[in-house]
Amino acid sequence: MGKGRAAARASSDLDAVQLSMFETPVERMRSRLASPQPVDRTSTLDIARWWFKSHLELHSHPPNTVSAYDNDLSILQSAVGVRPVGEITSKDIKAYLESARRTSTRKRRLTSTREFFAYLVEELKVLTDDPTEPFFPDRIHLKTPVPLFVPERIALFEAARKAGPGSFLAVYFMLELGINRTELLALNRGHIDASNPDAPVVYVQYDNPRWRHKERTLLGDSRLTESWREYEPTLADDRLYPYRPQVVNEMIHRLSRKADLKRNVTPQSLRDTFGVEQARAGKGVDELLAVLGLASDPRNRDSVRRYIKLAQPPAEVIHDGTS
Repeated sequence: MGKGRAAARASSDLDAVQLSMFETPVERMRSRLASPQPVDRTSTLDIARWWFKSHLELHSHPPNTVSAYDNDLSILQSAVGVRPVGEITSKDIKAYLESARRTSTRKRRLTSTREFFAYLVEELKVLTDDPTEPFFPDRIHLKTPVPLFVPERIALFEAARKAGPGSFLAVYFMLELGINRTELLALNRGHIDASNPDAPVVYVQYDNPRWRHKERTLLGDSRLTESWREYEPTLADDRLYPYRPQVVNEMIHRLSRKADLKRNVTPQSLRDTFGVEQARAGKGVDELLAVLGLASDPRNRDSVRRYIKLAQPPAEVIHDGTS
């Protein structure tokens, strides 16, 4: 019996050794990290990766995003070896990015590493410097917004009012409060507080913790209250607009035709108009990001700067009187 047990244990040990032969050194290390120590600047990239991956999963990032980020960081780990995260420099990041042959791969790697070091610097506060800071992705050119003029806005609201309170509120939410199409479709009864008729409040909220930074509280006026009191009794359930996104596009297109507008009007057109009007009222970059529910990243900051530029008064032109 003793020999049988010994043989079984030997067989079990052999199986364990044989299985480990199919693991990479990184995988063997990660398999031992069931409960790794907390991260500090002396931690290896492997330990920091483990916590970063857990952070992404906890905040409900899509599995494919988590996997892509982790894979990119494993490549960085192969390049820098077992050095502490606090010793990874911009020179290391430069070599890591330049080793990618395709522009799209470089952009993805930069995104992954930037999110990783932002987590170490801003979330955990174990680093003070971000080695990815000197690097920028290839610029994506933004389309210039084409906001609606005042007569066009008046005509659109009039067409929406004739179409019914639901249509009027949809235009109001996007044009007067800057709510985007996704947020419009997520609105429900509990997001509207019309207890003060002259100052109703709209709460923009997100179930996914990842998007909580986009949440905001927006102040309306009596027009919202009047239409809401007319529209609410007609709702079949809590959702204000239980539609597909394409239905919203079609509604705005239909209303713009009824308003006899001579341009293509979309939900984004209404949000752009809101942004320009807020800039015209004096809001700066940070205030515009906040009221629009945008993260403070370079692309979004460039985006709202377009609103500020469009909001500037026209330059004076001197006419010499000749014809």
